Amino acid sequence: MKRLIALLGFLACMNFMAFAQEDTEKERIKTSWLSVGFNWGNKFNIGDDTGNFYSGSPGVNFSGYGFYNQSNIGFFLNYGLMFPVVNNIENGYSPMAQVDFLIGVGFRHEINEKLNLHFGVGPNFNMYFPLNDARYSFGIGGDIGLKFDLTDSIFIDVGTTLSYDFVTYRSDWTTNSFFGIKPYVAIGFNMYQKTSKAKLGKQKLENYLAPLKAPPASMRAAS
Repeated sequence: MKRLIALLGFLACMNFMAFAQEDTEKERIKTSWLSVGFNWGNKFNIGDDTGNFYSGSPGVNFSGYGFYNQSNIGFFLNYGLMFPVVNNIENGYSPMAQVDFLIGVGFRHEINEKLNLHFGVGPNFNMYFPLNDARYSFGIGGDIGLKFDLTDSIFIDVGTTLSYDFVTYRSDWTTNSFFGIKPYVAIGFNMYQKTSKAKLGKQKLENYLAPLKAPPASMRAAS
């Protein structure tokens, strides 16, 4: 378990360093999308150790995307908390809580001024808390959705996460595999940050390019 947590921490640090490092002579501008909403988690066991079963639950979804200097490649994370998760393991129904965490490389594609397609891929980690023991699973996952700006500051987001967990832990490591799908609807906030000061809203492209459009100092002096 400690090795798994260390691996997730290492991947998160490498991801941040890859996309957060900028030329120090330029002003760094970060665009952030932060949202919270409703989700419905679904898990399907496709292993043989416990037999085939399904678990599902309503929950709360937290999501964030970050991009630097107008880039369409950045990083993302998605966190879900579901309760009660109801499953039919061994033909008996038992409630539990589920927490899942997905982090990785994020992408965006602007369809128009208000509508953006976003997607990402990275490692996925799940924790389950039944009444009598705890279970964990680890694998790879992805996120895909559509973000629609209601205003410069507020948006709605509709999407789903997908996951394939190929390692699980109960009393020992087993070979169970899980396929998961978690549709969500959320409301969020656009934010941008220049150096260390964050602001609510969207950074205007013309403001970002304004220093490039300014006339030379000699022309300003002559005028």
